[in-house]
Amino acid sequence: MTKQIPVALFVFNRHQDLQSTLDCLKKSGVRNLWVFADGPRTTEEKELTDQVREIISDIEWVVPKIHYQQNNIGLSESIRNGLDTVFKKHDCVIVIEDDICVAPVFYNYMVKCLERYRDRSDILGVTGLRYPFSRRSLNKAEEDVFLAPRFSSWGWGTWKDKWEQIDFNLSHIEKRLQESPSIDLGIAGSDAATSIELLRNGNLSGCWDVYVLMNMLLNNQSFVWPKYNMVENTGLLEGTHADGEAPNWVLRWEKPAEKSLIAPADLRKSGMIVGDFVDFFNLSQSLSMKGKTMLKRVLKKGVNAIGIDVVRVKKQPKKGSINPADYSTTDAPMEVPCQKESYFLILNKYIKEGDRVLDVGMGLGYGMNLLSIKAKEVYAVDVDKKAVKYCTEHNLDKNPKIKELKIYDGYKLPYKDNYFDVVTCIDVVEHVEDYDRFIGELMRVAKRVVVFATPNRRPEYTKPDGTPMNYWHLREWSFDEFNKIIKAHAKKVDWNVLDGPWEGPFDVKDKANSDTLVLLPALIKGKYTLKP
Repeated sequence: MTKQIPVALFVFNRHQDLQSTLDCLKKSGVRNLWVFADGPRTTEEKELTDQVREIISDIEWVVPKIHYQQNNIGLSESIRNGLDTVFKKHDCVIVIEDDICVAPVFYNYMVKCLERYRDRSDILGVTGLRYPFSRRSLNKAEEDVFLAPRFSSWGWGTWKDKWEQIDFNLSHIEKRLQESPSIDLGIAGSDAATSIELLRNGNLSGCWDVYVLMNMLLNNQSFVWPKYNMVENTGLLEGTHADGEAPNWVLRWEKPAEKSLIAPADLRKSGMIVGDFVDFFNLSQSLSMKGKTMLKRVLKKGVNAIGIDVVRVKKQPKKGSINPADYSTTDAPMEVPCQKESYFLILNKYIKEGDRVLDVGMGLGYGMNLLSIKAKEVYAVDVDKKAVKYCTEHNLDKNPKIKELKIYDGYKLPYKDNYFDVVTCIDVVEHVEDYDRFIGELMRVAKRVVVFATPNRRPEYTKPDGTPMNYWHLREWSFDEFNKIIKAHAKKVDWNVLDGPWEGPFDVKDKANSDTLVLLPALIKGKYTLKP
């Protein structure tokens, strides 16, 4: 792979933006430029496209390879045809549209990342864009890049072999989705569900980027994103997917630290960063007036109105009819900070040396490993066949204290009464339809303590009708509501709550407040008394 990676520039009729785009590419060090110019849609528009072509013909700092379309084919066809053309000569490409301005460091950054992650099958591409989401988790990371399961069409690059694997046939994609109902396309951001519906209903045009993201999520792939933004979009107020109203955020170049790029070849997802990243796109959580306008634009225009791509294809079932087997933590595996904090609390407060422990809802299995620090034996069950298979492969033979992993029906546990000293249930009960029956069964097999962790019902995570924003949660409770439920199953409850943001740090308290993220009660069974 040569360091003179080509840049494919796609232009149409925006002559007022184009010169700035070209000036930025020149300052960024681009020396291999391909230009794909779409044709006019009308006779009146020809004057604008002619002005664009005049600017292109005046480029002197590089000899561009120019491809003119006589007739208009649209952005989607222009992108697809253009990249197919470049890939006849090169094995990777950087893509820029005529309203994208990049920072001077952009090109070198893209070259380094494209070279470094060339052979990573779980990475579809690289971008120089960082949306203005919270820097809290980014500031804690040593790396200058991160992985996120979302596509970026504003200053991006990919490889020939990855591009050629993308399926643009909607019927093929829908068939794959039907064959894999547990795939959660919502991990790209809950805002994008509308785009999928528009696409499926035939009301969305110019949606090549939606197809790319759908392929990414079906193949469990990510994009490499930078810690520091190198992209500005000058065309948000005009163009195919704009409606003349600016979003309530801006993109500005950010100066990277004066050091070599830290982009490890074995880069892995950070749950904290992905959490903050995805939260940025969950527009319905707390909308200002401009936010409401943005949401209307998404509903009306689809993906590119504010850079939004895509979420679930599957039609949402009614509350109360969700099959828990549709959900799998293994589809986009990541450690959840508050879950780990919950397990640590249980380990330090409720587990004794030599205990036999049952973890109900094993997920990725990191909770079992934490519990085994003190417990003599750890068992686990889950309704999710993928999770059981994953934990069998990654945990069972590696940790001798993990004795048994089982699939079960979600209610009836295959163990005798009082078989376990402690039973843990972290982020599960909110998925269960008959929660009283579920809690009763956990109490049956426990000798001493059953400990739950479940989200506190906070306003920013709740829809106006009172239902959770989280697609897979049947319900969430306030402290008083959940306390009433568990008091019907245990005369004594030792209450804990976790206060703090999604990524932590957390404070452990015994009473809920406006900062409480997790409700974490321990149901004490029989005559057992906690040590003070």
